[in-house]
Amino acid sequence: MFGRVIAEYRINDVYNIEVSRGGFLACGDILKINKSEFWIFDKGIYTESNLCLRGINKIETLEFDINNAKFLIYRNGEWDSENPFKYEIENKNIW
Repeated sequence: MFGRVIAEYRINDVYNIEVSRGGFLACGDILKINKSEFWIFDKGIYTESNLCLRGINKIETLEFDINNAKFLIYRNGEWDSENPFKYEIENKNIW
């Protein structure tokens, strides 16, 4: 089963992160940042599938503002000894 959302983490009142499984041949899980619209619809604004992180079980938001976003991603650590993984996104008119 691929593409199935396995977890959702709140960034703030407007944005959230979804974690979904890649596919059988995928390197890792897929992260998608969504913007809530009209309280029931989510609009995907950013997708990252090249991190090669599997077994994501927690995401903490360190910073989320107009310039960038910083997250700590906790996972099973199967491929890398660094846990949590610090992930940063520079905002280039994404949100």
